[in-house]
Amino acid sequence: MSRTGLAAQIGYATEVTVGTPETATAFLPLISESLTQDRTRLESGGIIAGRRVLTSDQWNGGDVTVSGSVQHELYNRGLGKLFTAMFGAVATTGAGPYTHTFTPGDLTGDALTVQVGRPATNGTVYPFTYAGMKVSSWEIACAAGEIATLGMDLVGQREFAYRTVTDGVTTNASTSITSATAAFSVDDVGKPISGTGIAAATTIAAVTSTTAATLSASATATGTSVTFTIGVALATATYPASIKPLKFNHASVTLGGSAVNVKSLTLSGSNMLDDSRRFLGNQYITEPLEMGLREYTGSLEIEFTDLTQYTRFAAGTEAALVAAFVSGTDSVTITTNVRVDGTTPNVGGRDILTQTLPVKCIASSTDASAITAVLVNSDSTP
Repeated sequence: MSRTGLAAQIGYATEVTVGTPETATAFLPLISESLTQDRTRLESGGIIAGRRVLTSDQWNGGDVTVSGSVQHELYNRGLGKLFTAMFGAVATTGAGPYTHTFTPGDLTGDALTVQVGRPATNGTVYPFTYAGMKVSSWEIACAAGEIATLGMDLVGQREFAYRTVTDGVTTNASTSITSATAAFSVDDVGKPISGTGIAAATTIAAVTSTTAATLSASATATGTSVTFTIGVALATATYPASIKPLKFNHASVTLGGSAVNVKSLTLSGSNMLDDSRRFLGNQYITEPLEMGLREYTGSLEIEFTDLTQYTRFAAGTEAALVAAFVSGTDSVTITTNVRVDGTTPNVGGRDILTQTLPVKCIASSTDASAITAVLVNSDSTP
């Protein structure tokens, strides 16, 4: 087993209930990730006569925030769960290859479990499982001579670490369990727990001490020396067959129905999620919901060939922008209706003049007219 990032992995699962972790089933090669939990500390402002240093009784835990980014390459397969979380609505047709069409839709309930396997120098890959994760923004990018990339910013509810103990005690028909070595803490509340005599989908409902806890469902057997699994075990990474990254020579771009020679392209989406839904009685956020119009934007770097694109900018003309990546029978195609927002080409030396075209997706009719993404591949489900 490698003791470095060579052994890292990331997997995804679509949650049935937002915030309840599922076992990761969809895996993609990972470029980088920065998922983390931030725990604020609340410190008392009270005066204790004669004390000059904060005491142990004067601080406690505050809000917990789970967020971060994930960076992948853009692949020909295995993207369905991510695109569903990015857009909200999906329709699948065909019988192999399958056509998955993604459009802006309701994101309520569209949450992912994201599990990262992080290797330690002791040879163990430790699973960190993130529940209730929603895509707050995303970006697809590609430049000449490079592999296309897919980046996502995520915000969610919980980070679950994972451990096992072998001295668990259960009592049939009771929700009470004990373990001398479990070191239960308030952070364990809500974590999945499994073991002999513990019903499926059981969580830790309450912690009464470092050695005792209460389950969300009664045990089905009495036992001692029971192995408790607390958290979510590391899933076995299995990657889609024949998965390949899409790259610059797989790409083509048209604007206004005509092919455009593009040096680099970015397309981005912001889902405008309210990630500050906090209420009394809970350290964690409630499911982020949409609070404003989504923003889909992009940028194209092109050569200054004539006045066509400048005229679109100056006249405020909308046009169809289509970016397609095709590899064999697999493809990723994003069709948009855009407003060109600039700019004027400038002379910066003896080189060929270039233009950077910022664009914004505009709905000419339905929301889907602003942006639609279509994946064609052998994946039977998104």
